[in-house]
Amino acid sequence: MRIRKLPIRLSQDAEKDITRQLKAGDEKAFEEIFYRHYKHLYAIGLKFLKDPDRAEDAVQDVFLKLWDHREALNETYAIKNFLSISMKNHVLNVIRDHHEAIWEYLSNEVEDKLGEDSTSEAFQLQEYSAILEQGLKALTPQREKVFRLRVFNGLNNEQVARQLSVSVNTVKVQFSQATKFLKDYLSKHADLEGILPALIFFLLS
Repeated sequence: MRIRKLPIRLSQDAEKDITRQLKAGDEKAFEEIFYRHYKHLYAIGLKFLKDPDRAEDAVQDVFLKLWDHREALNETYAIKNFLSISMKNHVLNVIRDHHEAIWEYLSNEVEDKLGEDSTSEAFQLQEYSAILEQGLKALTPQREKVFRLRVFNGLNNEQVARQLSVSVNTVKVQFSQATKFLKDYLSKHADLEGILPALIFFLLS
């Protein structure tokens, strides 16, 4: 998407005015807010999702919600801060709801980049995967199985319980303990700005 350039940052009073205009349903005010903050929100989406299409969709969804709920806006609160928080929350929901597809996309990205050019990003993604695998291997065998079935296979507690011939409560306890361990493990061994730790910290709780 081609984003047109706008003048430098708005003054506090000007930002309050444009927020009031948006609340009143002014489409031109909405358009200016969109073009003024699009790149910032897209950067947030791409940073965590690592997928340009999903990042673009996330930005569109956030602006759609902004328009739908414009009447609830508080003009004393900076619109950029509001949009940034909304975008981060939305991205975490995307990770939660589509973690298998995101994981597959990341795996393909690593393979493609290492096949074409050994970039720092490819090595970073490969390193995250290796660190997570190390953490998984440090779990007890049952906790590792439960975690893999829940996260990588997308099974729910009941499905995991049937497959492992254990109670649903056992699955819940084992998954909770595995997640707690991996959170601690990744906090010590991985860069928390990366997508794989984000999957653990924001999706798996």
